[in-house]
Amino acid sequence: MSSIENIQNYILTFVAENSGQENTEISLQTNFVEEGLLDSFSILNLIMNLESEFNVKFSPYELADPSLQVVSPLSNAVLNKISRS
Repeated sequence: MSSIENIQNYILTFVAENSGQENTEISLQTNFVEEGLLDSFSILNLIMNLESEFNVKFSPYELADPSLQVVSPLSNAVLNKISRS
């Protein structure tokens, strides 16, 4: 079973590697959409990778939630999905 730390590290690493910006401070409170760290293609790629890596599925309705644009709430959502399966 995945821990919250594993999920958070996965997301933080993905954002850092795909932001196209060097020396950007990324934390659990980072909103990767508002800060322009990920474009729409990268966000879709992140969600697909999370679904594959952690064997979860997000509905389009869930993905419309702006809180999931922040690392910590997105991590918690993944963990909640893992816990329910």
